Amino acid sequence: MLMLVVCLVAVSESKPQEANREEQMAEAANECKAETGATDEDVELMMKHEPSGNQEGKCLRACMMKKFKIMEEDGKLNIEHTLGMLKVMSEHAEEKEDVLTEVVETCAASDVTEDHCESAQAYQTCIFEHMQKHGIPLIEEH
Repeated sequence: MLMLVVCLVAVSESKPQEANREEQMAEAANECKAETGATDEDVELMMKHEPSGNQEGKCLRACMMKKFKIMEEDGKLNIEHTLGMLKVMSEHAEEKEDVLTEVVETCAASDVTEDHCESAQAYQTCIFEHMQKHGIPLIEEH
């Protein structure tokens, strides 16, 4: 999810602001890593959009999602912010806006457990599975 946010920031910001945003991203990632006890490997898995096999990695996702308002403090998916992120990071998003909206609304309707770490991973899995099902690729990372 970190890479999702990085893509959003990189595409939506102008060059002078981009460096500042990247610093904010790095700072947030370091804060979340320290808060959750996540490892560099956990960060790498998150950036590759691969599921985490441990609680720390799942909590890293939840922390980052909350810091960037993709997940609310109550553990629910923020539809507006998630949709905005997907529009920026998806190829041909302007042509697929209705489908992206459907993906986000479908995943947002998922049951939220009291464990926000589990919910964060479930949201990420749901979003990527539905995007793949609808043939919506991510913009290639630089």
